[in-house]
Amino acid sequence: MLTTAPKDIRENVARAVGYMRRDEVERSLQVMSEALRRMAEVKMLRSARAELDIQISEFLSSLIHHSSMQPLLDPGHTGNPKNIPFQQGKEAALATVLDGLAKILQKEAEHSVKAEVQARIERKKHLIDTGLQFIREGQTAKGRAFLKRVIEEFSQEEGIRVQVAQIFAAAALHQEAAETYEEAIAKQPRDPAAYTGAVAAWMELHEYEKAESVYKAVLRTFGGHASTYGKMAQLYLIWHKRQLAEDMALRALHDDPEQTDALEVMGALERR
Repeated sequence: MLTTAPKDIRENVARAVGYMRRDEVERSLQVMSEALRRMAEVKMLRSARAELDIQISEFLSSLIHHSSMQPLLDPGHTGNPKNIPFQQGKEAALATVLDGLAKILQKEAEHSVKAEVQARIERKKHLIDTGLQFIREGQTAKGRAFLKRVIEEFSQEEGIRVQVAQIFAAAALHQEAAETYEEAIAKQPRDPAAYTGAVAAWMELHEYEKAESVYKAVLRTFGGHASTYGKMAQLYLIWHKRQLAEDMALRALHDDPEQTDALEVMGALERR
């Protein structure tokens, strides 16, 4: 018969009370359950467990009156929730009850998260659909505003700027697409899709100097590759910068003799 309550029990009861005060109800239930199961394993003098009994009783009183417990213990909002009794010798049974309550709270939390995620998906879809509808109706400014709002509301979502830029590009709003791809590059400089999209948009706008700037950023970020040199050669050919086109094509072919873009550029230069 122990004359002093074991340290682990005392610490877990104190932790459970602390979690309850911070409204971490599920966590407090789990810790108190652990403490009760340990209490069921040991025998203590009444004097040794007196303070623990008081703390556990106060914990249960706080629990049954906590707002998260109302749907379970007081569904009619009567102000008199169902009691959770605590009796010496039945600690294991009480631990099982607390475990059950913790599982219910966990399921409710998971359901809440899923509902929130679904709501966010629906919200984003609504903004995109509305924006595209306005664009189809010729109200470009309104459509653009709705699509920009997607970025504002979902700014922490990875790849959101590239996604919106792709929507702009598909709607033939190439200036908006280019600007949004550039924003994506600034925010996520390791995303290849942002660079590819930006180049394509600037090329649609015949903004060759800006497309060149994006390619140079690719070289700084990812290093030189034959495919990049080949694409730059194509840019310079379209831009009527013959010498640069040839230089880039030769650079690409040096690294990869079969590089398609570079071979096409060299063939075009030979025919001119």
